[in-house]
Amino acid sequence: MGYVCTRCQREYPEFRLRCSECGAYRTVEQGGSRWRRSRTPPVALPFVSVDQWVRLGSGIQAFDDLLGGGLVPGSSLLISGEPGAGKSTLLLQLLDASHLPALYVSGEESVQQVKLRAERLKINSPQIALLFETNVAHLLGYVDHNGARLLVIDSIQTVYSDISDCLPGSPTQIRKCVYLLRRTAQEKQLVLLIVGQITKDKQAAGPKLLEHAVDVVLSLTADEAAPQRRILSVSKNRFGPAGRAWPFSMTAEGFTSTEPGR
Repeated sequence: MGYVCTRCQREYPEFRLRCSECGAYRTVEQGGSRWRRSRTPPVALPFVSVDQWVRLGSGIQAFDDLLGGGLVPGSSLLISGEPGAGKSTLLLQLLDASHLPALYVSGEESVQQVKLRAERLKINSPQIALLFETNVAHLLGYVDHNGARLLVIDSIQTVYSDISDCLPGSPTQIRKCVYLLRRTAQEKQLVLLIVGQITKDKQAAGPKLLEHAVDVVLSLTADEAAPQRRILSVSKNRFGPAGRAWPFSMTAEGFTSTEPGR
């Protein structure tokens, strides 16, 4: 008779105190059979509620249009780009414009450094909470009590889980951390925004792993012909059209759309 984790349904041939898949303690129990029912029962198609699909406005019209109408609660978005492209700047502006409770988790810069960037952008919203943390279990503990609707991880390459002994940024760490972050986003119906760094060959670190693990893949690139011009494009979108792009101009005050009326 085997054992199974009651949280993620991972099966084990012997008892263990902690599940190596989801990291939960004291959830591995002896099972009467190999197959166990999900904690969530099936629902007949006509009775499935889609209230959770009501999109949230980011406050940046061009960004919402690019996604097909706004942010979907419970979804996960990857924003990749080269260093200096403006990923952190864009996300701070998005959090400010949304007027939603948000938690910005930085694993590269201190909260003081993030604060200095916010001051340059004239952002001082009490709705935005800053946290310097790289342990995924610790930061998710804050999410439980923060009440955030938007969660930024900047960047995924700096976050690690105690479940694995691998270094932060390794494929194993990224896989486990993204799994835990996505599960929390889905359970709490918050929007997860993940920053992914770009390697020298212009690929996101752990590219296929990250792209397959999230709902939306965005990339922010600089226009070599125009230093202040940035192109935000979407290559994957489970909730709207993909293959679209939108031009922005990056100034000292942050991002502005280069299209009229945006």
